[in-house]
Amino acid sequence: MKNKALLVGINKYPDSRNELRGCVNDILDMEHFITENSKVYQKENIKKLTNQDATKKGIVTQLKWLMEGAQSGDQLLFHYSGHGAQVPTLYENLEQDGLDEVICPYDFNGMDETILRDKDFARLFVGIPKGVHFIWISDSCHAEDLSRDPKLPLENQYRYYMGAKEVYHNAAIQHSKLDKGTAVPITLPITTPLNGALLSACASNELSADAFINKRYNGAFTYYLIKNLVEYGNSKPMDLIINLVNNDLAHNGYDQNPQTEGLLENRNFFL
Repeated sequence: MKNKALLVGINKYPDSRNELRGCVNDILDMEHFITENSKVYQKENIKKLTNQDATKKGIVTQLKWLMEGAQSGDQLLFHYSGHGAQVPTLYENLEQDGLDEVICPYDFNGMDETILRDKDFARLFVGIPKGVHFIWISDSCHAEDLSRDPKLPLENQYRYYMGAKEVYHNAAIQHSKLDKGTAVPITLPITTPLNGALLSACASNELSADAFINKRYNGAFTYYLIKNLVEYGNSKPMDLIINLVNNDLAHNGYDQNPQTEGLLENRNFFL
């Protein structure tokens, strides 16, 4: 058995107006949890990408490394913490709302060559063999529908929304940003359902908080996810853990609703 993890955190983007503060802490905290608390992953089988190294090409290259040689019984973890967005779909036949959910690599500029769409992830992850325990965490805006067709009403077919994480200080919103651009829809690819599970920081119409908690910056979702995993470990299945995370976020004033999708429902984080 060979367990592997890819952890991607982006605080700094080329446009300083889009900078975040808690994303690198998120993946450092996740690395500590999976190596020290759970001891399910070995450090030599973990790769981290941060800031300028987390380009679209860099992320795709390391996702291929993550899946390379995977066999039934292995555990794979992909954790992304950074900006997420909704962009006009290139594949109108597949999207009821006309939008794709995407993550924003370091080199994201609104053009397709810098975007990682939900359809791109579908193509990449279709190669994961059956029996592999694959967990995908996305602490990003609009994260819920990264692995499936969204069901929200179409708002504007020719605009993209860089759903920059809302920045909180002790749960009070300091500021949020909305960038706009253009794209041109074309025709469809073939996609397949996610072979694994997605833990998303928020619903597809919500933003994910970049928060100041206990004198330190984190993604609020990642912070409370790890908190509950440390407390409950494998004593509760992941759908119940996500319910606890939802409760923590609501209790502390964060307006986001994490989701769990795919094969991990009613199962544990680790086998």
